[in-house]
Amino acid sequence: MTADESGGSSAETGLEAAIDARLASLDSGNYRANNELVLDAFAEFLTDRRGVTSLDELTVLDCRRYAQWLRERTRDDEDALSAASAHANGPYFTIVRAFLGWCVDDERLESNPARPNRVKEALPEYRGDPDRQFWSAEARGALIEFVDERARDALDGSTDERERAFRDRALVATLAFTGARGAEVFDDPRDDHRDGLRWSDVDLDRGVAEVLGKTRERQPVPLTDRVVERLKRYRTVLDPASEEWPVFPTRHHPSLARVVKEGLEARGLDGDDIESALDGATATELLRTHGIAPPALSKNGARSVMRRLCERADVDIDGEYLKPHGGRRGLGSELYARDAELAQETLRHESIETTHESYREQDAVERRERLERALDE
Repeated sequence: MTADESGGSSAETGLEAAIDARLASLDSGNYRANNELVLDAFAEFLTDRRGVTSLDELTVLDCRRYAQWLRERTRDDEDALSAASAHANGPYFTIVRAFLGWCVDDERLESNPARPNRVKEALPEYRGDPDRQFWSAEARGALIEFVDERARDALDGSTDERERAFRDRALVATLAFTGARGAEVFDDPRDDHRDGLRWSDVDLDRGVAEVLGKTRERQPVPLTDRVVERLKRYRTVLDPASEEWPVFPTRHHPSLARVVKEGLEARGLDGDDIESALDGATATELLRTHGIAPPALSKNGARSVMRRLCERADVDIDGEYLKPHGGRRGLGSELYARDAELAQETLRHESIETTHESYREQDAVERRERLERALDE
């Protein structure tokens, strides 16, 4: 069906134009802001992952793939999207479905492609509040002690042992004391713009790193002395070949070999020359020799590192390893107990209300304790 057949112009069936018109039709400031956030993400998904830029091209399958993408995000403990937000009656899908319904009413679409059951059945189920892990100060301290001791022991070991031990030490400190999200530090395969923190992003003299924040803007992250010290020692051991090397490169050998082959091909070497080079040196040695940056450790890779470290250190929270995003939550919880505004600034929440919402349960517990003390006086 063409735009003319549907009764609208091509401009009216453009995705961005339709979203702008929908937002203009909404009166409530908060509701309009929520719609803008969700619909912008929906449009970005359609454009980047489905090649859809107009309502004419939008199909039920595109909406089902969007629902499946929401499901994937809720399974990622470093993604803020919860099943409560993404399920059939949650705000994310409800806003998208309402937008497409409005497009039908406004004669921009013939039917709502988000309404069929095969779209809704792809959404995540919601079974109450998700398990949200917070690193406790005790568990954090035990793990820090373990990786510190392991790094000291590795000083007498091989180059490979030293590099791994000092990387793990710096990685744990970064997760524990910066409030950075995993997607801001590690490679996110779902996002081409998130390829891991680079040494060029880190100013150890000033104690600041710059990350691509949740808002898609570059944001400064403070590095306390305990983080700076561990990153400095790790950088000395790693000796990155350039500032464009990731702070936490992957050690996955197939990934390193793939990047070496791609880099050498780009430099004009043929298949035989590349195979000969790989036979005569390790992938890491070739990366350094030819100035090729290795890929960053992925978010899944970081989870594997944390799982392995916690098993060896015999550290857990309720029987589970310390998950990367739990470090951000644990730091936020500790700061919130002292200074809510400092917690907001460190976690880079858009508003203090977001911070209050994130630590609402903790706030209730502390109010209970203050109430008990008041009644005992």
